[in-house]
Amino acid sequence: MYFIQHIESITHQDSFQKDNIWNDLKPLTGENELISPDYKNYIPVAALRRLSTILRMGITASKACQEKVANEFDSISVGTALGCLTDTEKFLVTINTVSGDILSPTAFIQSTHNTISGQISLDLKNHAYNMTHTQNALSFEVALKDGLLCIDEGKNSVLVGAADEAIPFLERLRGSLIETEHPFTSGATFLVLSGEKGNSIACIQACEVYFTNENKATQVEQFLAANNCSFQDLDLILEAGSDFKSQAKKHYSFLKYSGFYQSASAFAVHMANDWLIKNGDDKTILIVNNLESNKLGLTLIHRNDVEA
Repeated sequence: MYFIQHIESITHQDSFQKDNIWNDLKPLTGENELISPDYKNYIPVAALRRLSTILRMGITASKACQEKVANEFDSISVGTALGCLTDTEKFLVTINTVSGDILSPTAFIQSTHNTISGQISLDLKNHAYNMTHTQNALSFEVALKDGLLCIDEGKNSVLVGAADEAIPFLERLRGSLIETEHPFTSGATFLVLSGEKGNSIACIQACEVYFTNENKATQVEQFLAANNCSFQDLDLILEAGSDFKSQAKKHYSFLKYSGFYQSASAFAVHMANDWLIKNGDDKTILIVNNLESNKLGLTLIHRNDVEA
């Protein structure tokens, strides 16, 4: 088992540093904004001015996690599908509009996908293993699998997270490259994993990704069977769509609460963790990331057995 020691999210919900996000969780409408904490409490003002939203979210959520655990992270694994879109757009616009051959490198440096994990490492003064994973809608799950492998190798405090941001340009892609009815949003979720139970409520039993989705129902059944579980054992299914709503005792589409960003399944882990806090009789939750029709990510989460 891989135990969730702490988890933080910055989203369009009031989710940062909350005892239980379900207390204020509401379905998002078309009119909503990112609920940002006071970043000055975590990032020096001079540096804050140079950082885009996604970097602010990632640094702040990771620092908030570090404050809640005793040990420094000995591994950092971050997933992001589209990376730092604001800086990417700024860099491309500058190339297209500025004459001459001298350009500021700042926007380019901050536009790369691994800028998020790099900035986290710099701000935490952490020189441990540091990796970025970019696999579209499965970016978080791949980062999570990396984090679980780190624990298997003997790491004791692993930071796993995902972040993506929305920019107005994405609306131009709706209906062509991006199929979704949900509003485009920004979000970052970071969690601390350990092989030791500590005071954690929930643990991750397994995570699996399928890059070629032949039959979702069969793949989910095989995943559950491999982990000594079945649909009847699940107290809750959180998924991007509604493919498995009929199989669930309780069911929520996490996109209704996160909005659309490609690593939103990370926020579903936060939802699952706090669901187990709120609902003391429930024990097992399956997160189904079926955001893209040809890909599938599965994460199985259990309540810790307090008698074990």
